[in-house]
Parts: sequence; C-alpha cells; structure tokens
Amino acid sequence: MADTQEKKAEGAAAAEGELSWPMVIAGIFGIIASLYLFLVGLALMGDAFKCLGGRGASSMFTSVNNPIAGLMVGILATVLVQSSSTSTSIVVGLVSADQITVKSAIPIIMGANIGTSVTNTIVSMGQSGNRLDLERAFAGATVHDMFNMLTVLTLLPIEIIFAAISGEGGLLYWIAKGITEQLVGGEKSGALFDSPIKVVTSPVVKGVISNNKYVINALTLELGEPMPLGTADVNASECASDRRLKETTWADESLQAVEDDASRALLNRRLDVACPPTQYYCVSSDLDKNFKSISSKAYASKLTKCAGHGVTLDEPCTDNRKCYLDAGTYYEDYVTNGHIIKGGFVQDAGDMGGGIIALILSLIMLCGGLFGLVKCLQMLLIKKAKKVIARAVRLNDYLALLVGIGITIVVQSSSVTTSALTPLCGMGIIPLEKMLPLTLGANIGTTITALIAALTSLKFGALQIALCHLLFNIIGILIWFPFPPMRQIPLGAARLLGLYASFYRFVPGLYILVMFVCVPAVLLGVSALYDASVAGGIIVSLLLASAP
Repeated sequence: MADTQEKKAEGAAAAEGELSWPMVIAGIFGIIASLYLFLVGLALMGDAFKCLGGRGASSMFTSVNNPIAGLMVGILATVLVQSSSTSTSIVVGLVSADQITVKSAIPIIMGANIGTSVTNTIVSMGQSGNRLDLERAFAGATVHDMFNMLTVLTLLPIEIIFAAISGEGGLLYWIAKGITEQLVGGEKSGALFDSPIKVVTSPVVKGVISNNKYVINALTLELGEPMPLGTADVNASECASDRRLKETTWADESLQAVEDDASRALLNRRLDVACPPTQYYCVSSDLDKNFKSISSKAYASKLTKCAGHGVTLDEPCTDNRKCYLDAGTYYEDYVTNGHIIKGGFVQDAGDMGGGIIALILSLIMLCGGLFGLVKCLQMLLIKKAKKVIARAVRLNDYLALLVGIGITIVVQSSSVTTSALTPLCGMGIIPLEKMLPLTLGANIGTTITALIAALTSLKFGALQIALCHLLFNIIGILIWFPFPPMRQIPLGAARLLGLYASFYRFVPGLYILVMFVCVPAVLLGVSALYDASVAGGIIVSLLLASAP
C-alpha cells in the first residue's frame, strides 16, 4: 500500500512541471499565512464557545450523580467550550474544592476525551468541495472519535463494576491513587511553559475577545450557605462603625444621631449584614483565588474579613477556608452577574452578542485559512515534494505515535494537532493508517501537559484526575493499537463513515449533531429521569430502544 502511494507520488511529480522559485516562496508564505489564520480562527472559536457556553458548561458539572450523567456532561461541556483542557481544569477545580469526588470525576474526564474530538471533525467539513478529499478527511477525523468511543465503551463498564465491588472507585481510580500517593511525597515541578501557538495567536484573539476565565471557574465552586452568628459569637464594641462613632465627640446631639444613622447605613450597605454581623461565609482557598483573579481591585475593596469586625470565634472556618462577612454579595455581583467578556472590540455587545460575533469571525477565519492552506499545500506538495512526504509517512507506527506526542506537547493542544493533520489526510498525503498513531500520540500529549500542570501544585485530587486521564489513553492504546485485528476496528469504522460522507455530504454535519449533541443530551435526560423515578426511566429506555 505504501509502495503504491510512493509510486503514485513519484509519477505525479514527474508528470507535473517544476515550480519556479518565486512560486515556491509565494507558496511557503501562503502556507504560513493560511496556517496562522487557521490557528487564530481555531483559538477564537474556542474563546467564543467559552463565552457562549462557559457559564452553562460550568454549572452542568454540579448535576453529576451517576457515571452515565458524568460521561454525557463531559461530552456536552467540552463541545460547548471546544476545549478538553478547559473542561478538565474545571473538573480539577471541583475535585480540589471537594465539590465532586474523584470517582464521580472520572466519567467526566472520559466524556471530555470524546468531546474534544469534535473540533477536527468540524474541520474535515472544509473539504466538502471534493468527494474523495471529504471521504479521506472525514475518515481521518473520525478515527479519533472511534478510538475514544471504543475506549469509553470498554473502560467505563469496568470502572463501574470495580467501583461497585470495592465501594470506593474503579480500576483507573485505584491505579491513579497508588501512583499519586508516591508522587505527592516529591518536590513540586517547575512552571509549565507557554504554548508557542498561544503566544503568536493571543494578540489577535484578545483584540477580538478576551474572556475572564475566573468567572467560569468560580461558577463551578459553590459558595455555600452563610453561617449564623449568635450573640455570644460577636462583640458589638469591635464593630467598625460603633468604634468610629464612639471615638467622635459631638456638640449637637441631633447632628450626632443623624451622622450615626448615616454611618451605620453606609457600613451596612458595605457589608450587606447588620452591624454587629449576624452571619459569615467560609470561602475555600480555590474560590478565594478566583475572587481575587476576577478583580483584584474589587477583592481589596469589596470583601470584608471577619477579623476585627465583631466576630469573636477563634476559628470560624476550618480546612484553610477564609472567613468573610459579605462574600454572598461579592459572589452575586462579580460571579453570578459577572461578565465573562472582559476585553476586545466585541465587549460592548455583551456576553451573548459578543460571543456570537466572535464565533462568526472564527468560522470565517477557519474556512479562509483552511482553503488557503489546502491550496498552497496542493501547489507545493502534490508535485515533486510529495515523494518525500510519501516516504516520511512510512515511519514505524510507534515512531509516528511519538511524533504525535511531541507535537502536542509543543503546541499544548490535541485539537490543534489533529485539526492540522486532517486536511493533509484529506489530500491523501497522510494515509488513514498513519493518522491513527499520530492521533493517539496527540491524545497522550494533551494529558502530559495537564499532568505537568497538576504537578506544579501537587494537589492530590488534581494529580489523581490528571493520571486517570493519562491512564485512560494509555490503556486504550494498549487495547486497540498493538494488535492489527484490534486496530482495524476503529480504522474500519472511520472508513465506513468516510464512505458515507463521500456519497451524502450532509453526513458529517448530521453526525456531529447526533453524536455530540442529541445523543448525549437524550442520555443525560434519561439519566436524570432514572434519578427521579426508576420506573419512569425504564419505560423511557424501553421506548427509545424499540424506536425504529
């Protein structure tokens, strides 16, 4: 097969005339410009989806109460924000804040793995103009989907069964826990480097839209109910307004009364509590960091610590939580009602309007960049240079897997890696058999960057979840990649989808809508129905199973 491809490449190179140097230089600049436009569009699309779906995606995680719901929430949330890194970081934040357990988070991580593969599937639709290119591109994109879905179908039931037997967690849970216990004793790793892709695209993207990611993060961390303060827990003489008023001497008692009322009213608006206080909030360290990151100015001026304001309890909050009197008002003003868009020319359009404008611009950039990239690559590579590429793709599959890992570690995004490879697969430069190991390498690469990030903080839950993500992909590769008969299952499924796409060009769009939106949403609804009524859930499940 590879020899045939190489002979075809050599024949095509011989048949085509040599390109002049000016055309080669123009083609190279065209590739660089088109790739930059494509990467900016990809980054902008991610930020647009974060703006449009970030608030909803973050709140979705709190509804997880069974593995199927967790899996579907992971898919939907990642599709919304177009970034598994964002959804997994939200999950890590929830685990660190004890909002969900590691056991509940594992299915969400699996769902995030499936959801992130939608990006290169969308990119494959850019080659709809040619049926053969669409067939190869869609097959190359969906081989990622097939691997992730097959791995979930294999490992999720095992995880559920093991968890039922042990009563705490499944196979991934225990392996990751054992490794984490060994790692926690070590020293913190160095800081994670910035992605070069992010560095070069960030100025343009931020000029269009700049999101306050800390609002999304804070929404995932519940503030909790206020804690009441009894009369024995407060000292009225320490109340700031009383202390200031007592230190002031007034010649006119009427003026003193008016000033007293005005000062107390001002302070009560400031604290949103009575003076002396009647309640307080215990804020987790993670939520407190997000409070400060949302607005350092508001954090310094709008939040009032319990100390020195009448609270006499020795330790009002435990587990390194901070005590604030007006955290409820701050959370409502700057998190619940806070703006996700904090900069860019679309800021004045609001979160919804700005997100839609940014999304439209991103799609234009993606399509324009992809069109230019494909045309320039065809001009340069379909000819004599294709012979070199045909030989290059004959690398050992395991070396190709390492190449995928290396590229993804450098760019710090599996979506960028697979999306950049999809057009090459569509043009026939990268065969489907080589697309699989490159994609699997990208899957591993994106988990390694998350693992390094988790190691910088050495939080037990963050490390355990990052290791679960890594182990999920490693075990999946061990199942579906080394043995040729097993490898043919995801490859065969992807080829079939590509064949359908070549005959019916609506198939890619329909596939994305059904597999990444409708099916997860329906199963999430059925899962919620089971929680409400087992009988109702069984009836609906039977109706869905019997539907034609």
